[in-house]
Amino acid sequence: MNLTGKIAIARYGKIYRGDKAKFAKQNGLIGVIIYMDSKDYFPDSVVSMPNGPGLPDTGIQRGTLKEENGDPTTYLYPSTKYAYHASPEEYEARLPGIVVMPINFKNALPLLESLAGDEVEAEWQGGSKDTPKYTYGPGFKDGSDKKTLRITVNLEYRMVEIENIFGVMRGQQEPDRWVMVGNHRDTWVHGAVDATTGLATLNEIGHGLSELQKQGWKPRRTIVLASWGAEEQGIIGSTEFVEDYMTLLQEKMVAYINVDVAAADQKDFSPAATPNFRPLLERAAKQASGPLNEYSSLYKQWKAVSLEKFPDLSSPKIGDLGSGSDYAAFINMAGVSCIDLTIRGPYYTYHTEYDNYHYLSNYADPGMKATKAVAEVAAMMLFELAVEKLVPLHATSYSNYVFDKITSSSLEKDLKAKDIDYGILKKSLTKFVENAQEYEDSRSKLLEDKSRKQMDMRRFNDQMLQMERSFIYPPGLPNRPANRNILIAPSILNSYSGSVFPGLFDSIAIAQESGLEKDWNQVKKQLTIAAWVTKAAARALSPDVFPN
Repeated sequence: MNLTGKIAIARYGKIYRGDKAKFAKQNGLIGVIIYMDSKDYFPDSVVSMPNGPGLPDTGIQRGTLKEENGDPTTYLYPSTKYAYHASPEEYEARLPGIVVMPINFKNALPLLESLAGDEVEAEWQGGSKDTPKYTYGPGFKDGSDKKTLRITVNLEYRMVEIENIFGVMRGQQEPDRWVMVGNHRDTWVHGAVDATTGLATLNEIGHGLSELQKQGWKPRRTIVLASWGAEEQGIIGSTEFVEDYMTLLQEKMVAYINVDVAAADQKDFSPAATPNFRPLLERAAKQASGPLNEYSSLYKQWKAVSLEKFPDLSSPKIGDLGSGSDYAAFINMAGVSCIDLTIRGPYYTYHTEYDNYHYLSNYADPGMKATKAVAEVAAMMLFELAVEKLVPLHATSYSNYVFDKITSSSLEKDLKAKDIDYGILKKSLTKFVENAQEYEDSRSKLLEDKSRKQMDMRRFNDQMLQMERSFIYPPGLPNRPANRNILIAPSILNSYSGSVFPGLFDSIAIAQESGLEKDWNQVKKQLTIAAWVTKAAARALSPDVFPN
């Protein structure tokens, strides 16, 4: 089907809405109508608001379409009062560049019913049991009163000053090492779930710290509570902060804990993190209360639900970080260890006017049990990170995860098919695993050593920080200079999800499709960079001066 010059109707879901606009433009479309399908947001078995959790057919999802985070007028440098701000002509290439209109299902259904063409595949069918089968188009059926479609979008370009707000509790022994927990306070309309559940979590952590401070308690390391502005407009507040304080963050930042949608439901604890967080997260989850009454702890609930969904796993699932919230710049640009905490489930009112307190208190999180559980986990992890003499992040969890992820993929087979030496990456991965184990063994001995010195502990902690920073490659991924983390970055197909060594795997997919020599040369380059940064991570964990 020739899509050039046509308007598409697309439903929300599966991938980031901005990627839908991007792919539409790449395929020659001139506009996109995007709607929330009843099959996904108010299925037949679910009663709609206010008498149930389903979305009314008048609900409209808002949301940014930007591909790059931050202020587009100051790309790759901070948006400050003294900064040069690009003109629309200069920055419009970083905006979607296509007309997009969100509409509700009530208005989308007549268009869907009128489309001509063949029936769409079963997976694409939506609506209710009484809705006619969807068709591809193009054009409208004979006899339909619909002949053409016009989209009119009125946009206002203006500069608005935003603010990030911080609460700081200065560390006593290591004030120059920072641990941060953050949430964005801006929302679409009411935003009871997104992101007020996260804001409630942040406020309660602040309340707890305030009570401890009144009793004379001080943390070992500096604690920072961050309230980010303008996350919904493209993760602007946190991105501009990271750009502005990049050098200091790479020197001083120990870890970042993110709480955005703390609780969209009470069942499915779905954290995403850099792999070195696993032991710390599991300890905290074992101490946190389970939102569902049949579980005595969040850990038991997490394990039961996770292994039911993923029976091949031996431990509860921790997802890969993508680019969907305020952790993005910390991991993708600065190389800071990060974790994002959320309890998921059916979230029918996402980014609509119906995400209100009635929905939260009656359907998403009655009694705020899930929000409380996430707050407990975040607080306990923050406490350990701020007070333990040896930073409680785990090197072997990291190295083993990366090794298993790569060796279980089709990478070796894909490279060998083109006579490309996979061995250079495998050698670096093996060294990373070996050095991580030696680091953890030495760290365990240091914990048992009663005569340990402050500088020895500091050295071990700095090695952990440098291991994470080692995956940062300043030029960034191919055609994505803001994504500088070679190991962990958003998928090129879906900005919400993360992938491992995306530059390498994306370049292989492109080369396999094109077959061009220049694209296979890009694969060789990305393989070299992946092997190099992995070796750098292994070296960061070695006690030698110039390790091999």
